[in-house]
Amino acid sequence: MKITMLGAGSGFVLTIAKELLTDPVFDNAEFMLMDVAQDRLAVAENAVKEILATGKNKVSVSITTDLDRALDGADYVVSSCEKNRYAYWAKDFRIAEKHGVFQVKAENGGPGGIIHGARNICLYKEVLESMEKHCPNAWLMNFSNPMSILCTYFKNYFPKIKALGFCHQVHGSFGLIAEELGWEPGELEVVTAGVNHMNWLFDIRHRNSGKSCMEEFITKMQASKYWEEVYPSIPEQKYTKEVYNTFGMYPVGYDEHIVEYLPFFQDTKEWEKWGLHSLAEFYENLTKKNSKTLETQRLLGKNYAKPPFPVDPDHPYYAENPCRVITALETNTPLYFDAINIRNNGAVDNLPDDVILDVPALAIGGQVRSIHVGKLPAGPCELCRRQTVIHEMVAEAIAEGNDSLAIQALCLDPYVPSITQAKNIWADYRKEYAEELTTFR
Repeated sequence: MKITMLGAGSGFVLTIAKELLTDPVFDNAEFMLMDVAQDRLAVAENAVKEILATGKNKVSVSITTDLDRALDGADYVVSSCEKNRYAYWAKDFRIAEKHGVFQVKAENGGPGGIIHGARNICLYKEVLESMEKHCPNAWLMNFSNPMSILCTYFKNYFPKIKALGFCHQVHGSFGLIAEELGWEPGELEVVTAGVNHMNWLFDIRHRNSGKSCMEEFITKMQASKYWEEVYPSIPEQKYTKEVYNTFGMYPVGYDEHIVEYLPFFQDTKEWEKWGLHSLAEFYENLTKKNSKTLETQRLLGKNYAKPPFPVDPDHPYYAENPCRVITALETNTPLYFDAINIRNNGAVDNLPDDVILDVPALAIGGQVRSIHVGKLPAGPCELCRRQTVIHEMVAEAIAEGNDSLAIQALCLDPYVPSITQAKNIWADYRKEYAEELTTFR
């Protein structure tokens, strides 16, 4: 078996390495590390070899900066790729602000999410074309954002590639939420569905319990200080509570993520009320501090200020899923996911079957299949539906090099109040990122 990690210098590679240690299915596997940054690749190689040396499985490690070589003969491709992440991210904010559009997060939604998706579509175009040549039967397990936009592009323009979109948002957030409410991580089992980073809670139960504990959860959430105030190093959830009280359904994703998609945040005067602020300056500071150094330190296991939750970041509950998926597919052992980004295929009754949603799924019979959840209420459904339309438009606009369609997508985005702003923002994005937007040449 050959498992290729694209973006091996990102630090995420260590999570994968740890998961290769014990399951016999990975014995004698090749773990290929690929990154364009030679220095970070060398650090990643040493860190991965150190981890693998502690396990029973014999896993060989190879490295390369060449994409085609990395993908040649791969069975599974894990991707966590980004170019000039922090520097570009800061510019995404500032360009929109120049035209009167202010964003909190700008990663998956808003103008920042759209241009982020545009750049990464162009980046992944090369990856998918190489996969078609060198490993057409491989599974692509993507961790890069904006997840929904990228997975929409994958399904529409590379339909033969078996792509899965992984995000720890539902799984990770409910581990942390359980701890905040006095339970163990993994004590709460949830059923959610929606757009990545804005899932909606259909049901919640205590592990090994046949009864819903939704009422208990909501009662505790309403009374918890973590949903009332903003605390250092703890994800904000005040606005999450406000959305629940307004729409009657709990949104999963923390404040800074769900506000990317919600049409209520053009007015920055609202932000202070919920303890939110633009992250533009934060990413500018990261750029000044040299993001390569930060990532290298993370690969070496350097610890920064430890947040109060999770109490134990190495708790098995918080592990990522890709290697468990590989085991399930290799051995045909059914595996349940509480959330994965794939086609809806009937999971949510009142959203189109073909759109990408973050839904529960089961790996069985050589496929990952969505699980029926039910019907979203009108408000949450419309919030998700509009985003799926935008994501389809962005995928087509960038794949086809269509400026008009990109502007239309910006016009539909809740953060952009006018056609003039949409046109001006796109013009400046096109100018700033002309080198990256290769499909427009």
